[in-house]
Amino acid sequence: MPVIPFKAVCAGVLLASLIGCNTTPDALNSGLRDSGATIVSNASDTSIHLALQRDMGQAFPRYFAEMATEVHEGRVLIVGTTRTPEDRIRATRIAWNIRGVKDVVNELQIAEEQSGLAYLKDTRISNQLRFRLLTAVDVAENNFDFETVNSVVYILGIARDQDELDYVAELAATIAGVERVVSHALLADDPRRGKVIIPADV
Repeated sequence: MPVIPFKAVCAGVLLASLIGCNTTPDALNSGLRDSGATIVSNASDTSIHLALQRDMGQAFPRYFAEMATEVHEGRVLIVGTTRTPEDRIRATRIAWNIRGVKDVVNELQIAEEQSGLAYLKDTRISNQLRFRLLTAVDVAENNFDFETVNSVVYILGIARDQDELDYVAELAATIAGVERVVSHALLADDPRRGKVIIPADV
């Protein structure tokens, strides 16, 4: 299964898309970042993401086959599979050691590596959700990142209001094959945005 080349291509696409995206006027009126702040934040997120790939890849030989990360406003989401609880904790600590990280959400599943069939199913779910977000009315697609692992959709990002937050979760939950949706997206006015949240066990 050509996982490494696929994710390497995705990393390049991510870098290009993050540098070029801007916040819409509607988003500004809803309390989201202005375009200048968006570019700075996205550049920082890209640096964090590249550092994550470097450090996690060194620590976990099967990182690119078993794990994935998303970064939004310094908040890191780690998903995928790992063999032991100790490796799960180690992944969190690696993320916290990267400059600029404000929060780490570790959703690694303690399980064997995904089968090719499960990977293809997750890819289909992610592609369908991406299309739904791109075509949905009144959804700021650039404000959301997501990953699918073993039919569970994990969402990260910023919602302009509770309706948008609920709607994005519904878009994911109603895709055929989705077993569960775990949303770590925040509201635009959430006081946790921009703050460093370090758990006691790190």
